[in-house]
Amino acid sequence: MALPPALVIGGAQMAVSAARSLAAIGVEVHAVGDRADPIRHSRACASFTEISRTHGLGEIYLDWLERGPRGAVLLPADDESLEVVGRHRRTLEEWGYLPVEANDEVLLAMLDKTRTNELARAAGVPAPRTQAVRTHQEAERAAGDFDYPCALKPVSSHLFAQAAGMSKKLFVVHDREELLQRFDEALDLGTEMLLTEIVPGPDEAFCSYYSYLMPDGAPLFELTKHKLRQKPIGFGLTCYQETVWQPDLIEVGRRFCQGVGLRGVACVEFKHDHRDGAWKIIECNHRFSLANEIVRLAGIDIPVIAYRRAAGQPVAPVGSYRKVRMWNPIEDASAFVEYRAAGELGLAAWIRSLLCRWHFPMWRLSDPAPTAFVLLRVRLPDLSRNAWRRVLGRLGRARAG
Repeated sequence: MALPPALVIGGAQMAVSAARSLAAIGVEVHAVGDRADPIRHSRACASFTEISRTHGLGEIYLDWLERGPRGAVLLPADDESLEVVGRHRRTLEEWGYLPVEANDEVLLAMLDKTRTNELARAAGVPAPRTQAVRTHQEAERAAGDFDYPCALKPVSSHLFAQAAGMSKKLFVVHDREELLQRFDEALDLGTEMLLTEIVPGPDEAFCSYYSYLMPDGAPLFELTKHKLRQKPIGFGLTCYQETVWQPDLIEVGRRFCQGVGLRGVACVEFKHDHRDGAWKIIECNHRFSLANEIVRLAGIDIPVIAYRRAAGQPVAPVGSYRKVRMWNPIEDASAFVEYRAAGELGLAAWIRSLLCRWHFPMWRLSDPAPTAFVLLRVRLPDLSRNAWRRVLGRLGRARAG
């Protein structure tokens, strides 16, 4: 039977992993993304359409899809394209697309952190204490009700990222004055914010649950992934991680997904709270995540599963997976500097943690261009800019002294 083409939308490096997996089973892969997305240089990508990340990206995606390749399995790899699927599934199907499987009401709820936390509590899954703050007056009232430090998070991360930049996830605030200042900044950006407690504990306390829920709610597979380090520390992107078997988190993750009625791809992040021993939900990504490659190396290919389900092909349950470590050397070296400055990690301990077998997030000898592009066009220019900022900062302090 002829395999329909796949259309991967957004996703940066996670889109590269998805495209390679699909191309390996004979699928023609097309991609849509930003000019900085490395998938455009992958041998697994048959065609690439550049669409700049900007305000109203979801509407831009939908407008392009009206003219896009009919008959393709639609695989959203960012929140904007995921929202397009959740809001316009029937229209997309009328246009000839095969969107990924999901309960669209739940899909849209997972893009709203307030709603996610409400559904989690209703399902009996612990969540950090949160409070929506929509006006300056509400922020002033909430400022006296939370312990510090706490976090000011966007209700919709993708809308906040469009306004504040992809590198900013939230504001950590240390007192009332800083909270009100940061809230006013967010208000100027036009994004709705959520005040939340910070679950105490090291970065190793973060762990994620991965699954694919069938129409009857049964999990096709279950996997947990442990965060070892991230950049920036505290609230950042993972730079060293491993797959593990965490039975108590498996139970909590399954309870959440089945309790809220989630169907399809599930990537749910939790943090272990040492105060009460509970796993507290942080967020739910109802799509491919940056951990897609480590999950594939562990033996579970989520993009292939999602593709086959959307294309109406049979998929067998996955019974086990391997323990795998993945290391991003540039980001982890930078994170080490932060951990050492915070007194959390010494050089000897950092080196010892790397004395094992690990994999790179994107490198493949058979498809080297995406990694080369990221190193030469993204990472090195960023390092150079940061180095110049440090030099200029020191010069400025020297003149001031």
